[in-house]
Amino acid sequence: MTIVDSHVHLMPAALARAIRRFFEEHIGDMLVYPADITEVLDRHHADGVSAVWNLPYAHKPGMADRLNEGMAEVAASTADHPVDVVTGCTAHVGDDAPGDTVRRAHETSGARVVKLHCSVGGYDADDAPLDPVYKAAGELGMPVVVHVGHDVTGHTHSHELDSISTAAQRHPGTTIIVAHCGHHGHRETLDLMNTHANLWADLTPVVYERPGLSADDFADFGDRLLLGTDAPNVGLTLASHLEWLTELNLADDTMAAVLGGNAEHLIPRT
Repeated sequence: MTIVDSHVHLMPAALARAIRRFFEEHIGDMLVYPADITEVLDRHHADGVSAVWNLPYAHKPGMADRLNEGMAEVAASTADHPVDVVTGCTAHVGDDAPGDTVRRAHETSGARVVKLHCSVGGYDADDAPLDPVYKAAGELGMPVVVHVGHDVTGHTHSHELDSISTAAQRHPGTTIIVAHCGHHGHRETLDLMNTHANLWADLTPVVYERPGLSADDFADFGDRLLLGTDAPNVGLTLASHLEWLTELNLADDTMAAVLGGNAEHLIPRT
């Protein structure tokens, strides 16, 4: 089966060091991946991964364009690696024209997926300045991965998911992916997926915790769930996710979809 990790953060060196320091200071130092990009990809390759979605996020206005260029440089530096690195881009509500930021990244940096991080950026998923981002992404066929929660631990609270519901309703032609399945609000995330056909979710853990989905949940939503790790700053390995999914005894077609088929449907391999 094809395996795609749809949620990694292989950042330019200076930003990667800053993010690692944040995790060690605020979350803990029991992280299971090294910060080195090649080592992360090597371990993913050993676990059978074919591709990763590389997701950046901007913490302030004015930095997204340069960060998006840096993500393209990361992809270029790993071009010879057997794991394909799908370039992601980001924007910030404080940018003059955040929709144009996404279009530039798509056109000049080869970006194929958008990441928005509400906690890091200090905004909500339904803030009006983000409407051009969702619009541009929908027109370009780029899924938008949104970390909805604001908690420093990475968790999302149930009431915060109202904002992603509003965004999905405003932009029905845009595929919006709830990062971490909105954990701890993963039940509410699945409820919203019943309401909005354009709403998906990834299974990325919140450092040491997986969203608490059951085999029945996979049977109901397996065509809109994506594998993700949050590597390198995470406390659970991809191999442990594969063991978890195997233990759920999912149907073969559901397992194939979650491991990589759904990701390749949204972003076909080139």
